[in-house]
Amino acid sequence: MAKEGPSQACAACKFQRRKCGANCLLAPYFPPDQPKLFENAHRLFGVSNILKTLSVIDPSLRSDAMRSILYESDLRARFPVEGCAGAIRQVANQVYSALEELASLNEQIRQVENVSFPAGDSDCDGDGDGGGAAISQLMKEIAAFAQNMYDGQLYLGPSSPAKTGNFDSSDVHLSTSNLLWVIFNPLPCSRPCFSLVKL
Repeated sequence: MAKEGPSQACAACKFQRRKCGANCLLAPYFPPDQPKLFENAHRLFGVSNILKTLSVIDPSLRSDAMRSILYESDLRARFPVEGCAGAIRQVANQVYSALEELASLNEQIRQVENVSFPAGDSDCDGDGDGGGAAISQLMKEIAAFAQNMYDGQLYLGPSSPAKTGNFDSSDVHLSTSNLLWVIFNPLPCSRPCFSLVKL
């Protein structure tokens, strides 16, 4: 049976030329193949301060503490002037921009919700004395026009429509005038109030 060789020292013990024991506090956080990770943390905090931090905090918090130490030391190595402060400021600016956009959208929602319609113009169901009656009448005329088109008739007037084959050109003027009224007279209601009409 081949004899197992000694376990490889962690990056921290290798840097300090020490023997890495089984109870080394730094071994879980500084793998032997990532010496730069330890060098950055050692340069910013120092080995003694890191060991002191790990020894005084609760063992369940060591992983979070080392994650913070490694992150801050890595950013300090990449950005020597600002370090993690630059990243924090960038995130803070993003949060501020998002809050500004949220406030703007909320203001737009309030403006839409507070839109007031003139008296009578918002009555779209035909029950009041506003524009509902005119719209109801218009819908009846549109339904009659569609029925006449379906029956092969071209008349919208109040009298009996001319049947196909007995077409009189004098019957067309009422239909034309009604259509022109629809085109040049805006609906009294400022909101869409369309409904299906059974033909």
